[in-house]
Amino acid sequence: MVAILNKPSLKPQLSLFDAIATGLAAILGAGIFIIIAPAASLAGPALLVSFGIAAFVALCNALSSVQLASVFPRSGGNYEFGRRVLGDWWGFGAGWMFLVANTVGPGVSALAFGYYLHAVWSAVPSQVAAICAAVVMIALDAAGIRRSVRVTSIIVILSIISLVAVAVIGLPSAHLSNFLPFAPHGVIGILQATGLLFFAYTGYSRIATLVEEVKDPKRTIPRASVLALGTVSLLYFFVAGTAIAVLGANGVSGSSSPLAAMMLAVGSGIGVALVAGGALLTTFNEGLSDLLGVSRVAFAMGRERDLPEGLAKVGKDRNPWRSVIFVGVITLLVAAFAPLVTAVAVSSFGTLLYYSITNVSALKLPASQRRFSRVLAVAGLVGCLGLAFSLLPQYILIGLIILAVGLVFHLFWLRVQPKKK
Repeated sequence: MVAILNKPSLKPQLSLFDAIATGLAAILGAGIFIIIAPAASLAGPALLVSFGIAAFVALCNALSSVQLASVFPRSGGNYEFGRRVLGDWWGFGAGWMFLVANTVGPGVSALAFGYYLHAVWSAVPSQVAAICAAVVMIALDAAGIRRSVRVTSIIVILSIISLVAVAVIGLPSAHLSNFLPFAPHGVIGILQATGLLFFAYTGYSRIATLVEEVKDPKRTIPRASVLALGTVSLLYFFVAGTAIAVLGANGVSGSSSPLAAMMLAVGSGIGVALVAGGALLTTFNEGLSDLLGVSRVAFAMGRERDLPEGLAKVGKDRNPWRSVIFVGVITLLVAAFAPLVTAVAVSSFGTLLYYSITNVSALKLPASQRRFSRVLAVAGLVGCLGLAFSLLPQYILIGLIILAVGLVFHLFWLRVQPKKK
């Protein structure tokens, strides 16, 4: 791909399989291993309904991203869509919240990796393991997309096999009575759990974010997005449903490692090892993919001078390694200092806000450029706003403060920067 308007561009080199693997890796991660516990405390067995709602909203958002990516095939995802359709301020708001949500994301994945490694090997402090995992993620992504995607593809296959095996081992000990009462905290509990569980789907946009590096993006991105999201949704229902059926909602919510607790309850040492191995592989892989995607948004924002222009510098094979390092430093800070549940909630809030902007952008497309019904974009917009503001008030407040800080920064940045060409 030649440089666009003499600005730095990235090289298309990802196949359909690469795109699906990247999407699977970005979605499948810490959510199924850790977030189902606090979600079960909010919704009880009805967390399966919460998964269904989150999956539907994610699908609507993904389809909005797909049709926007086909019109604007440049790296940056939500930032690029908002900027091109709605204007610079909307684009910056989407990009800023994407950076916040998705630099928190790999940090959360590193934290989850640290927790599971500490559970397996107690001599290693979880925080130290999290920081080491983040450093390896940064090094792999900084080395180039082809290398990191090869690692991602292998790990995602192993992760899926381990999760399916854990659920199959647990099935003989399932009891339908554990699904009653189904929704002990009513609709409010289901919605609050959905807002939290949305974190488990936050990687579904990764493929659209990498549009500039995907071969034949108009065909590849829609297929890869739907296949990745559908596969992970089925896996989540199967695994979470089995955990509820074996442990009950109280058993799931009372454990920091509910899948490991399920394997202990059925007396399977092999299952415990599979959970530990799967958790380590999956959480690392999710962080690796998240870091890859968010670095491309930082690259795009640097290219448009909404962030320092140095972030758009590319190295060998047009690799934006500077943006990887920039995002990686923030990931390290999250891994070192952030409380897990707060980080997850803030990440979910940020994701829901920037996807609100994506859905508005999709609604503004003329009929000739629209590939899907406006109804899906409306459903995505309503779903995003509803879930964002169903989170606990303290998480909403933190998210709004972060958005306000970003907008103030943007105002200052516009004043000190020369006008864009």
